[in-house]
Amino acid sequence: MPLALQAKLLRALQEREVLPIGATTPVAIDVRVIAAANRDLGAEVRAGRFRADLYYRLAVFPMATRALCERPADICALAATLLLRAAGSGVGLRWPTPAALARLHAAAWPGNVRELDNVLQRAQVLANGERIEAHDLCFDAGGEVEAAVTPSLPGLVRERERDAIRAVLADCAGKRGEAAHRLGISERTLRYKLAAMAGAMPTPLRAPAALETIQ
Repeated sequence: MPLALQAKLLRALQEREVLPIGATTPVAIDVRVIAAANRDLGAEVRAGRFRADLYYRLAVFPMATRALCERPADICALAATLLLRAAGSGVGLRWPTPAALARLHAAAWPGNVRELDNVLQRAQVLANGERIEAHDLCFDAGGEVEAAVTPSLPGLVRERERDAIRAVLADCAGKRGEAAHRLGISERTLRYKLAAMAGAMPTPLRAPAALETIQ
């Protein structure tokens, strides 16, 4: 917020009145103000980018939200909430296995809850089984601290499967029914595998497991 606009907000808070555009007389207001910032406003005041008088007007009851990596006990509940919200009706929802949850707890999460949401959505696309396995979790750069990344056997199998699907589809001139017959799978299964390969979230297939399975 530019300093000039900060001065106008400060006046509105102090005088409890505003001057609407085009009006000639101020209008009294009776409001409760809740302000949020993604920066350290104290540091912004010291740097001269935020008015000190406005800061003290707003900071009557300050609250700070800790980074996700500082509250790992919340990750399980947040993961459940994000998965349920993404699934909508809950059909086709996959829950993380204990090993996958352990990996989520160990991550650095520089992107906080938004990054957690992205990782879980990717896992729903990549997972082939009924649960999200640890190897289904794909982190952004810097999201996970580990010495080295070794390709997992399930990941290699998925890559070979994708190569086979592409090759058969090319031989069948893109005809999914014929390609599915050659691959020995249903056309519906092929459709979901193609959606996963394209990075799209396929339509869910089955009902979710009980919430207790994620705990």
